[in-house]
Amino acid sequence: MIELDKMSAILIISPEPWKGHFVSKHHYAVNLAARGYGVYFLNPPDASLSGVRIEKTNHANLWEVSGPMVAKGLRFYPAAVRRRLEARWLRALEKKAGRRFSAIWLFENSRFFDMKFAKNRLKIYHQVDLNQDFHVVDAASSADICLANTDAILRKILPYSDRTYKIHHGVSMPSALLPLSEEQKGRFFENGINAVYVGNLEIPYLDTKLLGELVKAFPAIRFHFIGKYSEDGSLYKQCKDSENIRWWGAVKSEMIPSILLYCDIQLLTYKVESDWEKEQMASPHKLMEYLSSGKVVVATYTDEYKDKPGLLEMVDRPGKYIEKFYDVVSNIDDYNSNTKQTVRRAFAQENTYPKQLDRIITILNKHNLKF
Repeated sequence: MIELDKMSAILIISPEPWKGHFVSKHHYAVNLAARGYGVYFLNPPDASLSGVRIEKTNHANLWEVSGPMVAKGLRFYPAAVRRRLEARWLRALEKKAGRRFSAIWLFENSRFFDMKFAKNRLKIYHQVDLNQDFHVVDAASSADICLANTDAILRKILPYSDRTYKIHHGVSMPSALLPLSEEQKGRFFENGINAVYVGNLEIPYLDTKLLGELVKAFPAIRFHFIGKYSEDGSLYKQCKDSENIRWWGAVKSEMIPSILLYCDIQLLTYKVESDWEKEQMASPHKLMEYLSSGKVVVATYTDEYKDKPGLLEMVDRPGKYIEKFYDVVSNIDDYNSNTKQTVRRAFAQENTYPKQLDRIITILNKHNLKF
């Protein structure tokens, strides 16, 4: 384990709120706090608040920060004025928190994108979504270190910073499984095959047409849809009369590993017809949780895994998906053999958030930087 400065405080600027589904920025916050850093997680602007509010989370050393935008239309201000206002906001936040931040970790580029406002503090720009595309040039060129989780994002940032590094999506491994209730267990086939999709069923990238066709092509398979959905949504309208679906709705993230344990096949079905779609969906965050279960994943084209054999059963175009699914169903014992499950779990274990954080600290050390 790398030795760290336990007196450091870090401000994480996130495009997603603290309360909700945990993704990379939340997990990095939790892991930094677990190592003794004081971590302050800044939510998106909240117009209902008149000032900054700092609240303790249920994690030691971790606080949630909420407040209104620094100034309306700030991105249109002259750069020097904008930086001055953001620097003043930062000093006020530090005064309220009672400590100085040694590092700013920026996970977006729609605000605070000119990181020069942070002056001599460590400045990390971390882009995890290709469609986060507001002020990439300013964010990348003003950061001390840039991080990208896919080759497509890496290519986007590299022209503006030669200190850009690729860090794969991480995964949070549960210390213990949250048990399912008897009612929840009853949703599964006891002697049949259960397939699962986890994620928001309303996102525009989801190939609902393909999912609908899959459900109808395999009436003997029970499909579990875990995530937010609408009865007015495309997928529900297609499949509302299908008796082989269990609509779970949104569940606690702590419950998902237990649900995956009861399933046999995990589904990844995204629209990847255009080059942009392929780059945008090159490395979905949910895949790491899928792989940590060990169970087989049947996936549409997922670029970051094209050179990682043994992890996904991936097709190069949606028209081949149902055929691939049929092959997996017909040979499920082979696809879920102990050997193949071990390979998938090993990849997840090698990319846990603590290990990704160690890799980031190694990068910082290379440049004589630290939190």
